[in-house]
Amino acid sequence: MGLGIGSFIWNRIEEKKIKKKELCKGLCSPSELSKVFVGEKILNYFLMERILDRLGISTEKFEYILAQRDYELCRLRYEIEERLRDKYYEEIEELLCSYEKKGKGYSCHQQYVFYVRAMVEFYIGDKREAVLLLQKSIEYTIPDGFYEGVILGAEEIKLLILFEQLQYEFGEKTKKAKKKYYQFLEQMKQYVGDKIEDEEIKASIYPRITVDIIKFYMERQQYNSARKVCQESIDLLTKNFILYGLLEHIKLLREIYQYIQVDIKEKYRLHQIHKALCFLYEEGGQKKEENYLIGNTVRQISLDWEVIKGIRHTYQMSQQKLADDMYARESISRIESGKRKVNYKKLKEIKQRFGIDSEVYDSVLRTVDFRALELERQMKLWWKRMEWGKVRELLEKIKTCSLEDSVINKQFFEYHMGVVQYSQKEIDEEEFKERLKHALYLTKPKKFDLVNSYLTSQEVYIINSISVIMYEMGKKTRSTRFTNRIIKSL
Repeated sequence: MGLGIGSFIWNRIEEKKIKKKELCKGLCSPSELSKVFVGEKILNYFLMERILDRLGISTEKFEYILAQRDYELCRLRYEIEERLRDKYYEEIEELLCSYEKKGKGYSCHQQYVFYVRAMVEFYIGDKREAVLLLQKSIEYTIPDGFYEGVILGAEEIKLLILFEQLQYEFGEKTKKAKKKYYQFLEQMKQYVGDKIEDEEIKASIYPRITVDIIKFYMERQQYNSARKVCQESIDLLTKNFILYGLLEHIKLLREIYQYIQVDIKEKYRLHQIHKALCFLYEEGGQKKEENYLIGNTVRQISLDWEVIKGIRHTYQMSQQKLADDMYARESISRIESGKRKVNYKKLKEIKQRFGIDSEVYDSVLRTVDFRALELERQMKLWWKRMEWGKVRELLEKIKTCSLEDSVINKQFFEYHMGVVQYSQKEIDEEEFKERLKHALYLTKPKKFDLVNSYLTSQEVYIINSISVIMYEMGKKTRSTRFTNRIIKSL
């Protein structure tokens, strides 16, 4: 088995002792997944997203190089979700029809279509009809519902919670229904606590579960239990810099404090936090209907030929040189302008020529060792908190993982260690700038066309840091020009 995405997924399956049949249930066949393991096939963007999601792998730091159809489907999703947010419901059905046609044959696409239709129905039509549409949406990738042993991704968990929440809220308010809903929330809370290892993913799900659990505790006057769950959720959200659900939990905690003995200073501190959050949200809170929207985190996506064209410009390679023995120059021109489709085999050859090995790749670390990516995510959290000692410790741990001998990895360590050393005053501004330039030159020629260049996220971070350090060194005019060039490039 090679060092591609298939090996990456296989390592995670082995590590978590997951059944392959359960992992791909409702998404694809086990035999299809097996072909990915041995490098015979690459799943499309959406299937790969779901598989990684079910494995608990956060893909926010992944860049995706997409085939034409997947790219078009992504753009359609962005348009649909934009109209949902702006409440232009009359324009959505036409976009959904186009989406459904392009995504025909895949359960994850059908699930998305029914989810969006449910949301539209919820806002402008019959709430119960919305619940039925949500149920159909769920059945596409979770045909047997929530049961012991099922493997769920974060988006599927959110869909299940949304369905149960709306079913309870707009159904018959019987004691039996209330008990059933409460039991579901407790089971889901336990599932997320036991199965979701990534703290950021957990923090994005918890608020959807715990708000109603806290309210149930308060109805029973179990205020200490309510406080414990509420504080747990607030701590999880703040540690991971997530605002969604924070204000609602702060409001609930203030209400709980009216019924239990709390130090006056703690009450005042909570009051100040509440005041600051209300100011942040301007109107004093999130709109209720926005809490129902799930949506997908915006990923960094690029159309495969946009990337290849960008890299070709960066290295000043002519179309004729790129075409070589594979295509005529006119074919390359037609492909880059979108007038001709390229088959997978030829595209793979061209990507390999540029050192791009797979359709899904991490722009920061080249590795098939999932522990390295987990440590890198932890490092980023400490980075946000400017706890440089912790960042350094985690960088050293990442070095012990199985990493590819790649200039991308060398650049990663050069850049991050440079920032740590400068922040801890171990090197001065001039040395830091030289370290940053050296890190950048690992993947880019010393003289390259910045405006027409294809830049990875890591390269953008380095260039931005160079601009900042130039400003701190008093070279404000040069820094401003440099920053403007970056903006123009992006």
